[in-house]
Amino acid sequence: MLGYERHDLVGRSVESITHPDDWLDNRATLQAALTDGGKRSYRLDKRYLRVDGSSLWARTSVAFDAEPDGSWLVISHVQDVTAERVSAARLEWAASHDELTRLPNRFHFIEQLDGQLAQGRPGSVAVMFIDLDNFKVINDSLGHDVGDELLRGMSERLRARLRESDLLGRFGGDEFIVAIADVDASISAVDLAERLREDIARPLQTATGELFVSASIGIAYSIAGSSTADLLRDADAAMYRAKARGRDCVEVFAQATHDSTVMKLRTSNELRHGLERSEIIPYFQPIVSLDTGMVTGFESLARWRHPDRGLVTPDQFLPLAEETGLIKELGASMLRSSLGQLASWRERIPALAGFTMAVNVSVRQLMSRDFRDLVAEALAVTGMPAESLTLEITETALMNDTKAAGQVLRQLRSLGVHLAVDDFGTGYSSLTYLKRFPVETIKVDRSFVSGLGIDAEDTSIVDAVIKLGHSLGLTVVAEGVETPLQLTRLRDLGCEFGQGYLFGRPQPAELIELAYAHA
Repeated sequence: MLGYERHDLVGRSVESITHPDDWLDNRATLQAALTDGGKRSYRLDKRYLRVDGSSLWARTSVAFDAEPDGSWLVISHVQDVTAERVSAARLEWAASHDELTRLPNRFHFIEQLDGQLAQGRPGSVAVMFIDLDNFKVINDSLGHDVGDELLRGMSERLRARLRESDLLGRFGGDEFIVAIADVDASISAVDLAERLREDIARPLQTATGELFVSASIGIAYSIAGSSTADLLRDADAAMYRAKARGRDCVEVFAQATHDSTVMKLRTSNELRHGLERSEIIPYFQPIVSLDTGMVTGFESLARWRHPDRGLVTPDQFLPLAEETGLIKELGASMLRSSLGQLASWRERIPALAGFTMAVNVSVRQLMSRDFRDLVAEALAVTGMPAESLTLEITETALMNDTKAAGQVLRQLRSLGVHLAVDDFGTGYSSLTYLKRFPVETIKVDRSFVSGLGIDAEDTSIVDAVIKLGHSLGLTVVAEGVETPLQLTRLRDLGCEFGQGYLFGRPQPAELIELAYAHA
């Protein structure tokens, strides 16, 4: 095993051919066996020194007994287990490292960070989440081999920039994680992150040519009581905030960001339950003919009757509903309940018999395959004629995909419902596309109406929009009418309809009924 001749071994001590790092373990194990009167044996994995200076791992089993003359009879069995130990080490390494980049994987990095936090002072450890921007585009367009080459190149750049004491790992996909100790004493985490960002942004030469990629980096600092999970969560949140800012930047975690995220998650869960419990209800704002001053219909606006927070306005939950995909369910509920309420009014209150209902439509709703069928079903179930319903779609929604939007609008128009472009003037739509859409009404955004008669620029814009609408044969509705001056100017400009606080705030159905019950 060791390459010695017999005469080289006879008379030598076992320690002389034992690896120095294993002497103490060998002695301690032997001593324990000698002091245990009944044991008189032991087994130990240790390294032996070969004649050429290299070492091998051996599993040594030893049994011994005392002879009458006080000497010891010792029998040793030595088995070479080097291959076994190498294989086990490889498996252990594979379990704790990423094979592609050879960096610690998520689990091993967390173990290392646990140790760093246990040794460090609050605030002395910083964690960075590094996410390569648009990496999926490279994988999808150039192939996974090129993507792998890019990941290896980026891992080498990160390692070259960091100190020996810093931790670097790959969390999977295109995410890397860095932990830095003593940031308050020897290094600025933000400065280092900026240098890492610049390193990543340099072109990388690959087999297919030069590749360019940027990174979004989030940083979190340890505080008293911080756990590894806390730091990873906060750095991840900061990284997503960097992406939201436009990518290719560094963002430091702020507690306000965390609080906002927690509140968003809580609101999202509550919103889901709120839809199940029918807490999202329509409020109705009157639409008025500016010529006669008479109400001709209502716009349905979502409100959330929260059991603890009271009445929640749409700006507090509609964006979240869009993000989570709940907007389709919410929109469908609003459409059905609004039409159902109109049907009830027409049947019970003569003064409301000829009124129409306008309902807002989100981008997700408009582009869903079953939206036309949903509208048809809601009309059929409530018994409402199609001409009593106006669907309002924002200008920006129409501009997202003009071809698809035009197709959907034509399907809806074939049902007989009316179509309106909401918030007109904020989306910079092409007049050519507007002409192609089968819409009948444009609604002037309240941001322009607010300066009407006071701000010359707003007045010119409203005048231009009204003239544009009339030139295309469209009806014009002004939103956000709040003052008599605005009303006068709109009449002078020939605007047909208006809605706003001057005519009435959004109100629940029961208050609308009280107002019209004896009209």
